[in-house]
Amino acid sequence: MTIRLALQTFAVLSGILWGCSVRAQTPDTLKLTLPEAEQQLLQKNIPLLAQKFNIDAAKAAVITARLWDNPQVTFENVLYNHTTKKWFDFSYNGQNALQVQQLFKIAGQRNKAVKLAQSNVKMTEYEFFDLLRTLRFSLHDNFFDLYYKQQSLQTFGRQITFLRQIVKVFEQQKAMGNIAPKEIIRIKSLLYDLQHDALELEKDIQQTQSDLALLIRVPATVSIQPQLPDPVPPTPAAALSFQTLLDTARANRYDLKIAQENVQYNNTNLHLQKSLAVPDIQLGFSYDKQGNFERNYNGLNIAMPLPFFNRNQGNIKMAKAGLENSKLQLSGTQDQLEHDVMNSLQQVLKTEKLLQEFDPGFEQEYTTMMREVEKNYGLHNIGLLEFIDLYDAYRNNVLKMNELKYNRLNALEQINFATGAAIFHL
Repeated sequence: MTIRLALQTFAVLSGILWGCSVRAQTPDTLKLTLPEAEQQLLQKNIPLLAQKFNIDAAKAAVITARLWDNPQVTFENVLYNHTTKKWFDFSYNGQNALQVQQLFKIAGQRNKAVKLAQSNVKMTEYEFFDLLRTLRFSLHDNFFDLYYKQQSLQTFGRQITFLRQIVKVFEQQKAMGNIAPKEIIRIKSLLYDLQHDALELEKDIQQTQSDLALLIRVPATVSIQPQLPDPVPPTPAAALSFQTLLDTARANRYDLKIAQENVQYNNTNLHLQKSLAVPDIQLGFSYDKQGNFERNYNGLNIAMPLPFFNRNQGNIKMAKAGLENSKLQLSGTQDQLEHDVMNSLQQVLKTEKLLQEFDPGFEQEYTTMMREVEKNYGLHNIGLLEFIDLYDAYRNNVLKMNELKYNRLNALEQINFATGAAIFHL
C-alpha cells in the first residue's frame, strides 16, 4: 500500500466525518429547549421557592398587625381568713377582687402598623420578581453559552478524530519508510494542540453546565444538551430607541419598584413612630367584695403614661434618617437603571451591526472549503504547512463565529434584563 493510496482512503474518511457527527444519546443526557428550562426554573429553583415563603411570612405579619391587644384579667382571693379561720374562703364573709383591663392604642397606631406591614408585603413580592428576573437572565445566559461551547467542541471532536486517523496511517507509512518523520511530527503537534484546546473547552463546558444544572436542579450526573433553532432568527434591534426602552424599564424593573416602595415604607414608619409618642390609654373595671369604701365595690379605672421623658425621640430620629437614606437609594437606582438601558442598547446595536457585515453563506462556504482542503491534502495537492495554516484558521473562525453568536444572544438578553421585560425572545 503506497502513501498516496493511504491518503486517498483518508479523503473518503474525512468526507464521512464531516458529513455526520456522532450524537450518542446516553441515559444521562438531557436534551432541553429554552421554554422547558424556564419551566423547570419556576418549578424547582430553590432560591425562588424560598422567596415564596418569605412572601407568606410577610403576609402573616399583616395579620398580626391587625390584631387587637388581648384584655388582661386579674383575680384575687383571700389566702387565709383570720376571722372565719378558713383557707381560700369563698363564702359570704370571704374576700376576693376582680380587675379587667383593656389597652387602646390611639393616634392611628394600629392602622399605621397595618400599612407598614402591607408595604413590606409589596417589597417582598417585588423582591421575588426581581430575583426571577436575575435568575431568568442567568438561565438564558448559561443556556446560550453552553450551546455554542458544545458546538465548538463538536468542531474540535471532528478535527481531532480526523487527525488521529492521519497520524495512525502516517505511523504505518513511516514504519515502511514512505513518509518523512518531520511531517508526522507536525501533524502530531497540531493534534496535541487541538486536544489541549478541547480539554480547556471541556472544563468551561463542565462549569457552565454545572451552573445551569443548579438553576433547574438537574442531577450532577446528567449531561445537558441545549436545543436552539439554527440559525437564530434576526431581530429588529435597530428600531429600538433609548427613551422607549427607558420607559419600559421604569414600568417593569422590580428593583426600581423596591426602591420606590422602600421610600413609602420609611415614610409610613416615620408616621408610626410619631404616633407612638402619643401615650396609649388603658381602661379597666374593678370589683372588690370587701372593699374599704363599701361592700361589693365596683370601679372604672383609666391609666395613661405621662410623656415627660420618653417621647420616642430616638426612634423618630432613626425613622427620619431611614427615610432620607431610602430617597438617596431611589435616586441611585434610577441612575443605574438609565445606564443599564443605555449600555445594553449600545451592546446589542454593535453586535447586530457586526453580524450584518458577515455574508450569511460564509460559514457554510468555509466549511465546504475545509472538506475540500482535507481531501486535497489526502491527495497531496496541498502541502503540510498550507494544510496546518488552513486548519488553524478554520478552527479559529468556528470559535469566533460561535462566540459572536453567543454575544449576540447575550446582548439581546441584556436588553431584557435591563428593561425587565421580554423585548426579545426566541
